[in-house]
Amino acid sequence: MKTKTTFLLAMLVLLSTTLSFGQKQTKVDPTEVLKSGVLPQSLQLNDELQKFVVTTDHFNFDMFGNFVNKQRIQGEYTRGLGNGQVKWNNVTMAFSMQKDGDFPVGNKIDYMEDFSYSPSEDMLHSDKFKDFGENSAFTKNLVWDMLGIEGFAWSAWDKLKLNVPYSATNFNGKMDLAGQGSFENKDMQLTWTGITVMNGELCALIDYRTFDNPLDYAAEGMSMKGRSHYWGTIWVSLEDKQIEHAVLYEDVMMEMLLPGQTTKQILDARREITYVREI
Repeated sequence: MKTKTTFLLAMLVLLSTTLSFGQKQTKVDPTEVLKSGVLPQSLQLNDELQKFVVTTDHFNFDMFGNFVNKQRIQGEYTRGLGNGQVKWNNVTMAFSMQKDGDFPVGNKIDYMEDFSYSPSEDMLHSDKFKDFGENSAFTKNLVWDMLGIEGFAWSAWDKLKLNVPYSATNFNGKMDLAGQGSFENKDMQLTWTGITVMNGELCALIDYRTFDNPLDYAAEGMSMKGRSHYWGTIWVSLEDKQIEHAVLYEDVMMEMLLPGQTTKQILDARREITYVREI
């Protein structure tokens, strides 16, 4: 039985053949690209320094849509550091019982400061997170979500056709979540939907979506089991192939047992994630 997805490996193979460091890129004509119906195949990723502020907002509701609480995890993600390394800094977590209004100032998560690694499927292994402490379920998701966004942006570049959904089967399958459960992508669909401008650069818009994905997780005295729908959009530069912006939305209906409790709850957890480029 398939035990993990292969999209991370596919992403690495793609990156190993397309990385470009500071090389001048050929300007593309958006009209010609749209007429052709395919993305420019000669475009290489210029893997220079990039920094994103990644903000993940969790909104928890009961099964009838009544608000329970909300939580924000925010951090700085930097790539292009050399030797394929990326890192996280200034990761904070904030919690609120108020549906409306701003989040309070978050508490810093010290074990995430300068957390560095090479993006690969190895980041699904528990030994990569041996120094993680409290709230690791949320901090691991920062790592895994970013791996997914980069994979969706680049791994099927040569297969996407304008407004034609592509079944990215290499993303499908069950993956182990660092020994604490599993998540299964059922049917990942990628669609190149057009060209726009973000951060002053022409960008391809790549939509992704997958529904009815089983989730089973247990850690830190908490357990959850349910299903996930998630979808979003990625802005990929047609000048240097770097990601300029991304959003992710997720809805998870789950049965949850919280620490110290004996009765399971049915919760609807919603996530909204933004990837805002700063450098």
